[in-house]
Amino acid sequence: LLIAEGGERLRSVADRLPAEGGVPGRVQLLGTGTWDEPWISGEPALVGGWFAAPPPEARSRFVQNYAEAYGETPPRLAGLAYDATALAAAVSRIIGGLNLTPDVLTTPAGFIGSEGIFRLTSSGVAERGLAVLEVTPQGVTVISDAPQSFAGT
Repeated sequence: LLIAEGGERLRSVADRLPAEGGVPGRVQLLGTGTWDEPWISGEPALVGGWFAAPPPEARSRFVQNYAEAYGETPPRLAGLAYDATALAAAVSRIIGGLNLTPDVLTTPAGFIGSEGIFRLTSSGVAERGLAVLEVTPQGVTVISDAPQSFAGT
């Protein structure tokens, strides 16, 4: 069962799961990166659920660096904004100016961002290398590591 919700809506769904037959072990729960919340392990109905998200160690480094620089925890979208800015700066240094052509921005090898690898496709889609995490009573556990490169994909 894919639950593409986060925050309070995810909590609300989790509260209703046992009554609707979503007992852990009977139904495999799947989520999105919106499940990447510190409170997730406190929701018994979500234990055993899997979701894709940036590698926890990369996310932790970004949050720590941001907090040291700005004195607060970053909003979730801050990593994307940081990656976009860093990408523009790095590419402009490499090519010696702001001539950011589609060929330069859509290199198949992609880029290393604040929360792992990512690349831009010619169709306008952003692809990220995500880990697969499992909700446990103690927190989240990586059950499939994020790729380190796009080689072979």
